[in-house]
Amino acid sequence: MANYLIRVQLPDRPGALGAVASRIGSVGGDVVSIDILQRDNGVVVDELGVGLAGDHLLGLLRDEILEVDGVIIETLRAVDGPLPDRHAELLDIATELFVQTSPDALLDRLADRVRRSLVADFAAVVDSDTTRVMAVHGDAPGEDEMRSMALWAVAPLSSPVGADESGSWPSDPTPGVAAAELVRAGVVLVVGRVAPVFRSRERQWIAIMGELADHGWRELA
Repeated sequence: MANYLIRVQLPDRPGALGAVASRIGSVGGDVVSIDILQRDNGVVVDELGVGLAGDHLLGLLRDEILEVDGVIIETLRAVDGPLPDRHAELLDIATELFVQTSPDALLDRLADRVRRSLVADFAAVVDSDTTRVMAVHGDAPGEDEMRSMALWAVAPLSSPVGADESGSWPSDPTPGVAAAELVRAGVVLVVGRVAPVFRSRERQWIAIMGELADHGWRELA
């Protein structure tokens, strides 16, 4: 079985998710996880972890899902290895953060694990006062862009900044970047991903990781 993450928008009505799961089952797919990423204005964004016999069934799978009235597929991504378990992963990352032996190592590990967990293009930690980039993992934009993102993020953390359709990283707010301020450490965690856009639950998850790291930083400092 090959594993895939399928992100769908569907109407917030009884039976819609069951109809999608039924369509997936009709092509031999197995829904093994469901994450509700956002619910707003009558629309739900769910990410389904699906096991499928092979990529030769992907076209048929898409067609079946889109047969459900009102459903839109945002992304369909292959997953190397097992499908993510967000609850177990949260505990695992928290444990890793609290066994670090220096503040710098903790911030570096935070950026690394958050980027990998969210399959983001990059994650960076930027000093709130000097806008110095303290840790970065992934295919990040230039330091000036990251400093701009961090400065925007702390005043206030209300709208995302990120990549446009060409894949560049402008300073104007777009849905491509999420951020979390670590108040005690005096830094900002900036996470960027061209697609799919960050949803409210993912932003909440980033904020939780930032808060845990901030507590760990305080103990080390």
